[in-house]
Amino acid sequence: MQVTGYYYLRNQSHSTEVTLWLTQDNRCEQVRIYNGDELLVQFDEYRQGQQLSGLPVELVFIDGSRFVPHSASHRWPSESTWDRLLERIEKHKTAVLGCVIASAVLAWLLFFKVIPASAAVVARSLPDSVVHAASEQTLAALEYVYLEPTNLDAAQQTHIRTLWQRHIAQIDDAPEHLVLHFYSAPEIGANAFALPDGQVVLTDELALILKDNDTALLAVLLHEIGHVHHQHGLTLAAQSAGSSVTLALMFGDLEGFAEIIMGTGSALIQQQFSRDMERQADTFALEQLSQLGYHRSAFAEAMQALAQAHGMDEKEQGSLWDYLSSHPAISERIENAHKTD
Repeated sequence: MQVTGYYYLRNQSHSTEVTLWLTQDNRCEQVRIYNGDELLVQFDEYRQGQQLSGLPVELVFIDGSRFVPHSASHRWPSESTWDRLLERIEKHKTAVLGCVIASAVLAWLLFFKVIPASAAVVARSLPDSVVHAASEQTLAALEYVYLEPTNLDAAQQTHIRTLWQRHIAQIDDAPEHLVLHFYSAPEIGANAFALPDGQVVLTDELALILKDNDTALLAVLLHEIGHVHHQHGLTLAAQSAGSSVTLALMFGDLEGFAEIIMGTGSALIQQQFSRDMERQADTFALEQLSQLGYHRSAFAEAMQALAQAHGMDEKEQGSLWDYLSSHPAISERIENAHKTD
């Protein structure tokens, strides 16, 4: 086989126009490169460069030099069947469209089915010592950044702890090692959150806005217990790690672009996971309220109080806010609490 093209020495941009001769026999292939009638170099080994539709396929030799054919349509005899199939797909518009659609479906299955299911399995299999260590580290970081010692007096703390302990004892299959902590959190405001090992943090700000509504406060605490019951903290951490690793593998060769994609894409994916988990914890709280003999509307009262404390109007949240929020819309949560009350 005789092919004309350009010959590049290793790590050099300067090229020489040459003629390549490729000979084959039963035992091996041999490449000879000529500049006119002068033999420049001879090789017994080579490898093909990456094949891209519309571009010539280069040969790379053992010394690092390269040969690039003049013709972009030239193909080498040793080209694999797989490479030829990929090239045919690249030239076929319907096949390309099918691959794009299949990739989108595969990505959806991966991020919204496979990774969440796998994360749930991982969360259930972690030993208690790991869960406790992770929770302690998280709480220490929150204490350093956001949390301050509580300003609630002893009587307020005792009242809330009594409410907490009396009702935990009545919950069927309650998570083990449930512990309630009080903190002041000026930057966070009225809030409560649960750590994977059963530690629940209640901020002074939330305790104060619900000080005259014990049932609403209980509804919030039951919601946090729901997170512990369903192991949402560990599951979310596993999902986040799985999504980040998957995105890194998908865009690993595009460093700058990958950082943007992994920063925004992974965050938005995790927001959806978090909304689903919040709905599950809401359901747990509403079911427990009913079993304990309270009206489900207490949960709606708690949501309304939280919305007011954070300057939110549950009736005016738009679709963009709903999409970017880590929690379902307040209006949705209130409506759900009133459904079968």
